[in-house]
Amino acid sequence: LGELILKYNQYLLKLEGLAAIFQGEDFGYNTQTLIPPDAIRKYFLPWHRMYAEKIHEKGKPYYFHSCGEISAIMEDLINEVKIDGKHSFQDNVLPVAKAKKLYGDRICLLGGIDVDKLASLTPGDLRKYVRDVIDQCAPGGRFAVGAGNSIPSYIPAENYLTMLDESLP
Repeated sequence: LGELILKYNQYLLKLEGLAAIFQGEDFGYNTQTLIPPDAIRKYFLPWHRMYAEKIHEKGKPYYFHSCGEISAIMEDLINEVKIDGKHSFQDNVLPVAKAKKLYGDRICLLGGIDVDKLASLTPGDLRKYVRDVIDQCAPGGRFAVGAGNSIPSYIPAENYLTMLDESLP
């Protein structure tokens, strides 16, 4: 299986017009990593490091998605794997504004609008929340506003459009 994945990834790296690699690997849940951090370091991060090196050789960024509490391996992701950006932020785990203070001078933070709030707030309250996130995270750059995770079908269309509208300059 590893050889098949490597072959597929080598194909991706040859695509003309490739702008970035955005790799996903859900390592955490609400309180900690799914498996011990040392196991992640041993079995998963070497692959990510190799893939990041390959895309960096092409002068492109390596973005990383993981849900959940992964603070135990964040320094490894930044310093060893050399991720350029991180996606998926949950207010009950690590709000993006706190992540900005911890990591925002070293990597780009992608998303940050908590999906629970995107689903449950009124459009007016959501607009205020989105504005607050932008005001806290945009200074200094390295931030792209968006949903903290994928957009599930239960998100009210009006709320999604409110998030987009508040994100416009």
